Amino acid sequence: MINLTQKYQEFLDMGDPRVASWPLMDSPMKGITLVVMYLSFVKVIGPAWMRDQKPYDLRYPMVIYNFALVAVSGWLFINFGMLGWFTHYSWRCEPIDYSNSPDAVKMAEIGWYFYVTKFIEFADTIFFVLRKKDSQISSLHVFHHSLVPLTLWFGIKYAPGGYNSIFAFINSFVHTWMYLYYGLAALGPAYQKFLWWKKYMTILQMVQFLLVFSFMFQLTFFPTCEVSKPMLALNVVQAIIFFVLFLNFFSASYKKRQQKKREEKQTVVNDSTRSSKNDCCEKCEQIRHRKPSVQKLRYVDVNYVTEAVTISA
Repeated sequence: MINLTQKYQEFLDMGDPRVASWPLMDSPMKGITLVVMYLSFVKVIGPAWMRDQKPYDLRYPMVIYNFALVAVSGWLFINFGMLGWFTHYSWRCEPIDYSNSPDAVKMAEIGWYFYVTKFIEFADTIFFVLRKKDSQISSLHVFHHSLVPLTLWFGIKYAPGGYNSIFAFINSFVHTWMYLYYGLAALGPAYQKFLWWKKYMTILQMVQFLLVFSFMFQLTFFPTCEVSKPMLALNVVQAIIFFVLFLNFFSASYKKRQQKKREEKQTVVNDSTRSSKNDCCEKCEQIRHRKPSVQKLRYVDVNYVTEAVTISA
């Protein structure tokens, strides 16, 4: 037991000394505790509490929350870009700068802010629970919100900046658009016309994982690039997992949309068929009502009766 404790402490001591004293960075246990609390609320406590409650009207808090995250995500994206990815970072190989230079420390700080936003984003699911939108709390949604903060801790603790910041850089861009969509949707039906690009959001998510995978994978063929093999493997595996999950979600959503279109088309056909039958029945009813007068005329003038029956038919 003492040996395990010692090994664990040695593992923590291997982290970047620049971030050791920052909030949540002394050990992974605080982040793990927050994730467990999140899962407990969205899967057990929240649904049980809301079972006999009316859905909360959180329209205005959601508008403020989503547009605030648009601003934060945009700010993170610009900073990641200006500190490296727009300027001097190499898209082929960018080792991590562990020095105390202003830019290197600032990049680590921006990475830490990005990490903190992942806990703030737990509110996405909490809003769903309080509004009783259980259908939107998919396994992918919960898994994504739970896993990303855990893996990001290792990134900030041991490899802040450099090649390891590529996911945070791209993800900040994606989340800027994602929360813009959520914010506009929260404003109400009047803004639905501005949400035509909804179907592209999942595609954008998948593209980001493809980019991260491609960037990390090519580093394995760059022998002179100083990278952490465990960190590289963590990024590649995570990118593959999320790409497959989002692809399955996209395929399922596409099939559901196609099924809905087929059902709507069948409903139109059925309605048309019923309408035709009703028209036919109405004509038959008219004929039945007119037959007695025809029978009456039969004994008066045969030629007139024949003509009248022919017209009625």
